[in-house]
Amino acid sequence: MTELFKKNPIIAACETKALSAAVASDVGSVIYMKAEINTVVSNTFKSLCRMKPVFLHADLLKGLSGDKEALRFIKKHIEPYGIVSTKSNIIKAAKREGLATIQRVFLIDTQSFHNSLDAITENEPDGIEIMPAIAPSIVKKYKEHFSIPIILGGLISDSSQIEAAFDQGADAVSFSKSDLWSYKPGAGSKNPV
Repeated sequence: MTELFKKNPIIAACETKALSAAVASDVGSVIYMKAEINTVVSNTFKSLCRMKPVFLHADLLKGLSGDKEALRFIKKHIEPYGIVSTKSNIIKAAKREGLATIQRVFLIDTQSFHNSLDAITENEPDGIEIMPAIAPSIVKKYKEHFSIPIILGGLISDSSQIEAAFDQGADAVSFSKSDLWSYKPGAGSKNPV
């Protein structure tokens, strides 16, 4: 996954109505939110997945339960690049199926930070998405514990927040604001990857 983010660390987060635009945009990959089973089994969706890496948000997928059989179905019949989830059982099942995994964590206090460290250590995802992205100073604390890519996501409203995320060490940034999908990290950025 590190190589994916080296090529382009901007990730579009979108729902069905914006999926085609997200894939056609300049972003490096897409997190597909709130998908429905009938949409993701379609040939249209599969062709979009061949055009650009698409991560399916497994927690928000309507029509499948969150168990190992659902992950087998996703791998065999949907074929996304990978999945995003907050749930340990989903991350583990997706890894067993050979899907790339991003563990999403929501930080609300110090305890949620420590709980996330334990979950990430146990689950060994391929990447971590930390929310909200507008708190980039936390990236360095995660980098002390893990050598996998760190993604900041949520509440991004302008390019200065994207640049701040990279300046603090984020490997990628995800956001739904489509007018920023063409953003290119500036020459002044200490990172991407």
